[in-house]
Amino acid sequence: MTELLSQAYSKGNGLFQTPQWMRVLLRDEEDPLTIKPNTGTGSIRGLINVIDLANIYSCSFIATDDLGVLYGDSHFEITGRMDNSDLRGCSLLVV
Repeated sequence: MTELLSQAYSKGNGLFQTPQWMRVLLRDEEDPLTIKPNTGTGSIRGLINVIDLANIYSCSFIATDDLGVLYGDSHFEITGRMDNSDLRGCSLLVV
């Protein structure tokens, strides 16, 4: 996402880790105002929200239509896109 100054990096197996000033939260697919709690154990599934505190003078909060899994150790995985969402980003499908 070019809207963010920070990036999350994968150490393998499709799992990403963010820097300390960046957070990934998951919201409910049916209710976009409901953030799913991360209890620190197990995993949760939902739509990805990103908060990047490195963006001092711009938007530091991005709500995506990307589906993901957030694990208790704060690693996350992107599993796809929400049905009927607009194609966006650098990996647009060309038919």
